[in-house]
Amino acid sequence: MGRNLEGDGMTADVDALTEQAGLGGLRRTFRPARPRLWSERTNGERVLVVFAVVAAFGVLGTILFMIISAVPLFGLFMTVTAGGLFAASSIRYTLQQRADKGREIRIHDSGVAVVGTGGATVDAYRWESMSVLQDITEYHRGGAHMRTTHVYTFAGPGVGSSRVKGGTVGAFENPGTWGGEIQQQVTAAQLPLALAAVQAGQTLQFGPYTVSAERLTAGSKAVGWSEVQAISTEKGHLTVKRQGRWLNMTATPVRRIPNFFVFRTLADRLVESAAGRPG
Repeated sequence: MGRNLEGDGMTADVDALTEQAGLGGLRRTFRPARPRLWSERTNGERVLVVFAVVAAFGVLGTILFMIISAVPLFGLFMTVTAGGLFAASSIRYTLQQRADKGREIRIHDSGVAVVGTGGATVDAYRWESMSVLQDITEYHRGGAHMRTTHVYTFAGPGVGSSRVKGGTVGAFENPGTWGGEIQQQVTAAQLPLALAAVQAGQTLQFGPYTVSAERLTAGSKAVGWSEVQAISTEKGHLTVKRQGRWLNMTATPVRRIPNFFVFRTLADRLVESAAGRPG
């Protein structure tokens, strides 16, 4: 269920909308990450911040004084430029704070709600019917991990898609927590339905992959579950091991496969069943 109230001059009644969508009780709420307030910092952190600011302004002031003394016009230009950059940074921060106001990811018993700025939009998705695309990227420099970004795209029957981020400017806090919870709940709700459908002779589609009780198909390539020795995800792509060799069945990356966690768990269960192992 989706609702857009931007033209109504009012804030959406989020609780009423999520109740109407049948999402059940509220478990957790996540909001955009923000810098910690001064009052939230320890005394040691405050001392370090003050020292860093004083040192930075001291060095910058000395450099500007030397430049102005040597080349007045260039020094004036540098001073104005530095002031402009500081003002632009302040304006950007203020605009980001306004854009983040009221934004939430609300985890409920039966689904998730994505609340837009000021509560103007509310998109509600139920675990058993929603689609999830997940794109997690790790950035390294010199062999050291620098940061990880998370991008999720949600869709559902009668609901517009929602794209939510973690690990970037203006993104939601704790993406590893809410992202993992959403994937876990979607898999728990949809896996039994998927297994029952396949066992009843139906075929299911996950992006380029077609799943049946007998085989996995992607385009012109097909492999029987009894032939599969292992399934792995390497460098963002799914690979299947058959007769001792790894097979890439499609060039489509994992991040473009809807409900990949459901698909992967279903595939593992079918491989185990074909091998006579309990799932």
